[in-house]
Amino acid sequence: MKWMIDYIKEAPKVCKEMINNKNEITKDLVKKYTAKSYKGILLVGSGSSNNIALCSKPVLEKYLDIPVVVKTPRTYALYDYKFYNDYLILCLSQSGRSTNTIDAVRRAQKEGNDVAAISMLADSPISHYVKDSFSYGSSKDGKDSFVSKGFPTSVLYFSLFALEVALKQKNISTEIYDKAIAELEEVTDVMTTMREKADQFYETHKMNIQNISRIMFVGIGVGEGLAREACLKFSETTGIPTNGYETEEFLHGPSFEVKKDHAVFVLDLDKESTSLSNKVFESTKLLTDKVYMITDKKTYGQDVLSLEINVDDVFKPIPFVIPIQLLPSNICSDLNIRAITIYNHRASQLVNTKTDY
Repeated sequence: MKWMIDYIKEAPKVCKEMINNKNEITKDLVKKYTAKSYKGILLVGSGSSNNIALCSKPVLEKYLDIPVVVKTPRTYALYDYKFYNDYLILCLSQSGRSTNTIDAVRRAQKEGNDVAAISMLADSPISHYVKDSFSYGSSKDGKDSFVSKGFPTSVLYFSLFALEVALKQKNISTEIYDKAIAELEEVTDVMTTMREKADQFYETHKMNIQNISRIMFVGIGVGEGLAREACLKFSETTGIPTNGYETEEFLHGPSFEVKKDHAVFVLDLDKESTSLSNKVFESTKLLTDKVYMITDKKTYGQDVLSLEINVDDVFKPIPFVIPIQLLPSNICSDLNIRAITIYNHRASQLVNTKTDY
């Protein structure tokens, strides 16, 4: 099985190809969306798909100018399925095999809602349960261990989709569209640099990082979805207990749990809350020596991973997901560990989380 780092390295090239083929890969979903007047979009997904949805919500809301709601499949299917009659419901599953997401499709159909599925391959198992099924256009074989390539490419897909719709519906000018595409190209250009910087950061701190007993990631705005993805990536690969919090919520309880052998990573990617992020970064140093910042600002310091990039905040999850993928990948490679064992596999089989159709 290919390891995370292989897919991380492939992502920039795939992102460039997606931008070059933006019209082709988004045209079917654009056609469906523009054929009807929707009051909102509901994104349904679990695991990384849910985090992709959280990171895509800002760009979709900005360019489509409608509310975007994110739900986990089981919560939607059993509890929160009302009030979406005028929404487009998009059920996200990278593999297309998630049984709970398939259940969400069934619920949407039962409620008479307009529903479609998106996965790495348009003909994945979930496509057999829904009329409209789309592909992210980022994978030819549908394989991607731990969604290392699929995360940035999926957020890019929704960014391109939103821009194509906004241009077609004349919500934005050609000049704004061209500027946004140029920024997405810039974002993909720095992905390799981001990986190199993350590698250097890991080498500097690896002795501390390898001996962490618990990790907390905090982020707000576009950083919140990344904080939750970091929680998932560290937990499922290294087995280190990891939590992801919205920055303000971190201060309302979780910060009181921080101990000397814990690590806190602060994601500072939001212009509106950079002051708050810096205060959290500095104040948490009173609780543990292992406090780090990942930022798009020109900031110096041994404990800061900085990549200065002047693009719209809504595009920043694409390159800044790389360090939260690479750090656990490097830990696993150096220590020859992997949290997914035969016991985890058997447990997932018992709860029937995946289907081969």
